[in-house]
Amino acid sequence: MIRAVVDHINEPEKKPPPPELTLALQCDQWGSLPEPGGVRDQRIGELSRMTTALNVYRAVKGFRDAQGKKGKKAWRDANPQAYQIYLDVVDLKDG
Repeated sequence: MIRAVVDHINEPEKKPPPPELTLALQCDQWGSLPEPGGVRDQRIGELSRMTTALNVYRAVKGFRDAQGKKGKKAWRDANPQAYQIYLDVVDLKDG
């Protein structure tokens, strides 16, 4: 799924987002959960997969959208946890 998120960022016209990312973005946009009820009423593992997909999406997209070396450094300094996710994703890709 992580690879699918990155593939979508790299080629959004050719690579659709994975279902977990689509659902996470919809829930984020509308401020609701996928199923009625609270957090414990959601399908087992669904929120974890959605969270992972959204964290990867925001980290990779945020770093790539930062402009130039100064912009990337400013983003990295302002988002240390997201930058670590970005580095972990790069390690997965290269490893």
